[in-house]
Amino acid sequence: MTQSRTHEATRRLLFLGFVIGAFALGTSENVVAGILPDIARGLHVSEGSAGLLVTAYAGTVTVAGPIVTLFLDRVGPKKLVTGAIALYLAGSLLAAAGGSFAMVVAGRVVTGLVHTTIMVVFMTAAMRVAEPGKEASAAANITLGLSVATVLGVPIGVFLGQHLAWQASFWLVAVLAAVSLLVVLAAFPADERPGAGSAGDGAPRAGLRALGRPELVIGICVTALTGMAALTVVTYVAPFLTQGSGVASGLIVWIMLAYGAGCVIGNTLGGRLANGRVLQAMVGTVTATLAVLAVLLLVSGSAVPTVIVTVLLGLAYFATFPALNTWVASNSQGISPNLALALNSSAFNIGIALAGWTGSAWLDSDRPIENLPLIALAPAVLAAALAWVLVRRRRTGSGQDPAGEAHAGSPATA
Repeated sequence: MTQSRTHEATRRLLFLGFVIGAFALGTSENVVAGILPDIARGLHVSEGSAGLLVTAYAGTVTVAGPIVTLFLDRVGPKKLVTGAIALYLAGSLLAAAGGSFAMVVAGRVVTGLVHTTIMVVFMTAAMRVAEPGKEASAAANITLGLSVATVLGVPIGVFLGQHLAWQASFWLVAVLAAVSLLVVLAAFPADERPGAGSAGDGAPRAGLRALGRPELVIGICVTALTGMAALTVVTYVAPFLTQGSGVASGLIVWIMLAYGAGCVIGNTLGGRLANGRVLQAMVGTVTATLAVLAVLLLVSGSAVPTVIVTVLLGLAYFATFPALNTWVASNSQGISPNLALALNSSAFNIGIALAGWTGSAWLDSDRPIENLPLIALAPAVLAAALAWVLVRRRRTGSGQDPAGEAHAGSPATA
């Protein structure tokens, strides 16, 4: 009994370290946009140049994430994640202490290099040590850190940056990364001996050969398309609400806090729905996101219903995360869940980029901004259709059944 309690306490401590780490990454990823003017003044560059700090981070995460994860996949998980967090901490310190724009850019690139690796090892490790049947909830704990960072971490970072100095935001991230590193060092299970049967023990080419598996490809495509659909609206939510529905600009901050709360609720609910029912949860949450976008198009132009449905969009969209991540990890047997989730992360960032581009094109075309959800419906419909394709493949027996639905969230290895 004592040993069982000790194991449970260690697991809870490890999950806490994961959530703090994810909170740090989510804060770092998004806080720069809120303090761009302060950074520009402090480093004596234009705001356009300061915006390259966002590009440097996001671009590095999208391009380098899967590559770094692929070639480091044979490193033991504890060595890999502690080394990656340590490097992230070093990059954050470089950005915080940087006396020049070049040093801050270098710090952002360093942190971007290991962002994906940290997140995917957190996720696969959490699913590995989770109680049987609760793997999706374990994955949701990691994305919870990201969603809470949007609700709390970014506003806190912006407050510190605006009232102390812009460097304070990066110091906050560095402190959070240091705490996560200490917790993970103390609680992360020791690495298995070499050759113990890791799914990543084949050369990187072995993982690349299996990336064409239909279940994996379709799942990653659903992630990109769902992200593109939801974020086409969310990226431009301020003008959509104020210009399109007549919402007072002073209310936007409160609406976004409500949206963030919806994201947290959706993330938690999605994890519970996906426990043991990954495919059903994926189809249900992706279809729900499509339905909410359709309703949003119908009610746009009317302030109160638009605000309510916008909050529901955050709930529905974030409910997709646990199922999508768990599906991708559970269909990576024989290759590497780390690599599969790294690609899923890049797909998410590609969806963000496409959402920004399509939304910008719509706004620049002088079309009615209240009809913005209309262009979000196309990727949402395609995402739902692909999810239903997976259901059909399962029913006809052409799709892989990764160890049965009861344990579909369990990755091959962490």
